[in-house]
Order: sequence, then C-alpha cells, then structure tokens
Amino acid sequence: MIKRNPRLDQNLPMMRAKVFALITNYFLGYLFIYPLLGVYITYRLTGESDAMTSEVAFGIYSFLILLTVFLAWPIIKESLRMAKGRWLSHIKKIPLNYVFLFASLFIVNTAISTFTGLETSANQELVFQSFMESPGLIMFAALIMAPIVEELVFRGALYRALRNRYSYKRAIFISMFAFGFIHVFASLLSGDFMDLWNIFTYMAMGFFFVKIYEETGSVFPAIFLHFLNNAIALGIMWLSSTL
Repeated sequence: MIKRNPRLDQNLPMMRAKVFALITNYFLGYLFIYPLLGVYITYRLTGESDAMTSEVAFGIYSFLILLTVFLAWPIIKESLRMAKGRWLSHIKKIPLNYVFLFASLFIVNTAISTFTGLETSANQELVFQSFMESPGLIMFAALIMAPIVEELVFRGALYRALRNRYSYKRAIFISMFAFGFIHVFASLLSGDFMDLWNIFTYMAMGFFFVKIYEETGSVFPAIFLHFLNNAIALGIMWLSSTL
C-alpha cells in the first residue's frame, strides 16, 4: 500500500468550486463539449462536418491545458512549495517508479491477454492509428496535454480533495478507478464491453501516479512519470511501425 505523506494532510489549498470546475471541465468538456465544438469550428472553417482538423485539435488541447492550469493554480503553487529543496530526491523517484510501473503493466497486460485474447486496448489502437495519421498532434496530446491535464485533475484535484475528507484508501481507489474508467469510456459507449478488461491496465498506471504524488507531495513527479510512460509507449509504437 502507499505510505501516507503527512505533509498532504493539510487542507486542500483551493476552493471546492475550483475542484468541481476542474473535474467537470475534464469529464464534460474534454469528453463531450470540446469534441463537438472542434467539429463545429472545423465545419465553419472548411465545410467538413464529420471530424476536426489537426489545427483545430491543437487549439482545443491548448485551451484545455491553459484552463486546467488556471483552475489548478493553487495545487501547482503547493506542489512547488513541496518540491522546494527536494527536486533531486523527487527526480530520482521517477525512474524507480517507472520500473515498477512497467513491470506491473507487463503482468496485468499478460493476464488480460491470456484470459481474454485481447492484444491491446481500444484506446491504444486509436492512439496508434492517430499517430500514423497525425504524429505531431498525438505527440502533443500524449506528451504534453495528457500528463499535465490528467495529473492536475485526477491527482491534484480529485485525489487531493478526497484523501483528507474521506477514507485514505478509498481516495486512492477512486482516483485509480476514475482514471481507468475514462480510458475505456469511449469503448463502453460504442458497445465494446470486452475492452472493459483494460480498465485494470489504466488503474495500474493510476496507482503509480497516485503513489509518486503521495510520496513527494508534489504533482510534478506524477506529471513527469506520466510523460515518461507515454513517451516510451509512443516510442514503441513508432518502432513497430517501421519494422
């Protein structure tokens, strides 16, 4: 289990309204409103009505990052304070946690593949296909947008708000589950219920992102661990596409 960090036992340094806004902006904005807005903007600009251009997507992702950072600014300031004088020790935790994260993902994915026959998640397949079509956009989304936005939302806001208000272990589980669920949500909407098995893959990721956040008291190591995981995953995709 994750050892509790007493430095995070102080009250959340932001209003509940901002926590609610951060979570709502991600779950409703990123999943529903922004894609529709992107398609509408693309239609107004190009006349195409069934998808958004890469340029529009870049704009949507950039807006999401800026709004998330603005709303989560108290968490960012707290993380900077927590990291002061501890940057080196925090940096050292990133590769160590990644080793355990990689091992855990290997075990979980092997188990899922063995018992279900699934080779990869629908989310990973979509990322791979999109990477082949628009590598710049996917690199921006996976290496910049996702680590910053998802860590500020799932760890900085959701987990940080729950850990002191409810059960500590429950807060860990909810953060893990929410992070896992969001990555299989599209499959469930399309009726691909087998992809639900892959929630355990993303929950494993979520566990280590919570772990390094709790260990350090700062969201920055979680952001960089998330970045490292996605960067290596994209590197593997690129290598597989060239073979």
